[in-house]
Amino acid sequence: MIRASQTWQPDVRAVMDASPFLGRAEVDMTDREFITAARARGPVPESVDGVEITETTVPAPDGHAITVRVYRPTTPAPGKPAYVLFHGGGWSFGSLETEHPRCLELTRRCGAVGVNVDFRMAPDVPAETMLDDCWSAVRWTAARDDVDADKLVVTGSSAGGALALSMAQIGRDRGDVVPALALALYPNTDDRPHPSRVSPAFPVISGTQVDQVVRNVRQGRGDDPAYVFPNRTADLTGLCRTFLVVAGNDPLRDEALEYARRLVDADVPVELHLLPGVPHAFDGLAPDSASTRTAYDLMCAAFDRAVTP
Repeated sequence: MIRASQTWQPDVRAVMDASPFLGRAEVDMTDREFITAARARGPVPESVDGVEITETTVPAPDGHAITVRVYRPTTPAPGKPAYVLFHGGGWSFGSLETEHPRCLELTRRCGAVGVNVDFRMAPDVPAETMLDDCWSAVRWTAARDDVDADKLVVTGSSAGGALALSMAQIGRDRGDVVPALALALYPNTDDRPHPSRVSPAFPVISGTQVDQVVRNVRQGRGDDPAYVFPNRTADLTGLCRTFLVVAGNDPLRDEALEYARRLVDADVPVELHLLPGVPHAFDGLAPDSASTRTAYDLMCAAFDRAVTP
């Protein structure tokens, strides 16, 4: 439910007021029936003006075939830039459809090859398996003939944004592929509570639901798998440049701001945009809003700067 005391961007608020879903009883994000339904995916989209779309598979270390959807620009940018995208959904649900519009945006506007990853998710597999799937897709993309590995961006939103930040940390530590940019929209960054997760109560996703998806990842373990929650990594020095869009009315707001502050303290080049009056996943909820256009303009500009010599 939207609180009267909360400030909203008018065009986003209008979409929220018209939504038949907001204001209903909260969904339990650990419920298997919900998780299964929220993973539903459709057929491979037809190619559209400026973008050729295909699907293939990438081998995981354990032999699993990871489905990836590849977006190739019909007019590639010079220098062969690319991105690897990890969809949102609390590490537990979502699909290749979740961020299809953003893939089209990046490929059309930045002339970049895009690889959208259908990684295995919690609670079906350990967090390490999910990270291995994502890292396998990064390495596979970097090895493509139509990609310059030095101009590779990792990106995602929500838990997919967390995975992009995780891949930046893995790239720093393993060194075989170092992203040019980690580009994250309203990312999860922590399994620990931050003030915005508990007060005030924001619509779209609640602090309780954030705790539920974290529980899906941890699966009752007492330890925290390395890299899963980016804010748990003690040393952030030497990471690639980072771009963050944070939603002002989002339970994840404060943990993302904390991660940005820690990046600044570690002398990592970081660009932070806090958009007021918008909720978690605002671009999916209100794709035609001014805030979404602002976020996407900023995103594409940051992408172009990162891959341009």
